[in-house]
Amino acid sequence: MADGAEKIVVSVIMPAYNEEQRLEACFDGVVEALERHGKPFEVILEEDGSTDKTPEIMDRLAANGSFVKALHFPRRMGKGFGIRKCFENARGEYIVLIDSDMEYPPEKIPDLLNTINGHDIVVGSRSIWINRKNGKTKIARAVLSRLYSMLIESLFGVNLQDYQSGFKAFRRRVIDAVQPLTSNGFEIDSEILIKALRKGFKVGFIPITYTYKGNSKVNVFRDSSKMFLSVIRWKLNGKLNAFI
Repeated sequence: MADGAEKIVVSVIMPAYNEEQRLEACFDGVVEALERHGKPFEVILEEDGSTDKTPEIMDRLAANGSFVKALHFPRRMGKGFGIRKCFENARGEYIVLIDSDMEYPPEKIPDLLNTINGHDIVVGSRSIWINRKNGKTKIARAVLSRLYSMLIESLFGVNLQDYQSGFKAFRRRVIDAVQPLTSNGFEIDSEILIKALRKGFKVGFIPITYTYKGNSKVNVFRDSSKMFLSVIRWKLNGKLNAFI
């Protein structure tokens, strides 16, 4: 963590929606990993439209540490909206994104940050899936992820592993360079990566174990359809022409 006199090196942003059961465990894991990394840090918690105790938990965590900031928005605006607001508040030279549902391993944050040397972005690529729900869900998500990657490659000429991983590290200059970001939904991950690649930023990967717990806020078919349609609209409307 950092006191008022120290320059923040790492900002970790944790968007959440109705995560009262797992938010605090994820936060504790993030803080432990950052303390092990040894650089001054801050944690930015964000929720919009949560209907459980997520807002109260965030405020309690923020009250116990000056290195924690909680952002609240009364209506459900979407993951992309929350991430954009966190970027606006982040002060670190490096910015880490991690979902708050404990499906991604917070203990791997030092690995992301150590790998960023020589890269501008590092993605935690889901190489191993542990499924706490059912195999059909895993297969559907894997197939749709592959189709989505093929669509991105076809439309924009970029090819990456795991566009939609919720576990990434960025140099601040990347986030500054890809502005303005406009996505409000899950497609924000793709918007950032497409723009960054077309601007010449280098992307690295580390393998991670992804633990699907069956309570994901992603509706496999509804949200995948929205992402597919958003990407097609980008192409048809020329939204990303400056980067293509």
